Amino acid sequence: MINMAYVSINYPLQFEDGVRMKFFEKAAKREVTVFKRKNIRKFVAALLGMAAGMSLTTTIIPTAITSFIGGDHFEIRFLLADYFAHTALFWGTAGWAVGKIASPRYGAIVLGSVGAISGLLLGIAALGGAPNLLIVSVLSAVVYGAIGGMIISGILPGDDERLMINFDKNKAEP
Repeated sequence: MINMAYVSINYPLQFEDGVRMKFFEKAAKREVTVFKRKNIRKFVAALLGMAAGMSLTTTIIPTAITSFIGGDHFEIRFLLADYFAHTALFWGTAGWAVGKIASPRYGAIVLGSVGAISGLLLGIAALGGAPNLLIVSVLSAVVYGAIGGMIISGILPGDDERLMINFDKNKAEP
């Protein structure tokens, strides 16, 4: 596994009374890993998944319902607002899974499935479960999730060599 950044300390750090810190003495002798690429990728994918879940409840489902069925956009948003945080956490977990194995096909399957589940649950719990509302909310969430999964896994590649950043000037680029 390739590490993203290194901290190299080549000088002794001292307090005002001249006492050296043991951690920095050890760090001066070896490299201390700050970040690992896979952890950053999973974290960013989880944040993007959470953002996608938030926009699903505030924009995507209300816009799809008012476009295809009609109704008041603000009222639909208000009904979905109670499930805003739940949807964001659910999609954030799915985004983390997409970031763990960065593949566009896998991302589309995972976030599309999460979209189907969340669209169905939001349609039943928040919108009353009318068949036409369920169909529109599930289909819009599936399409949004599949496209979002491909985008998230596409901008966060699984190959660590492609985006390697070398912060240690003494080491050669891979």
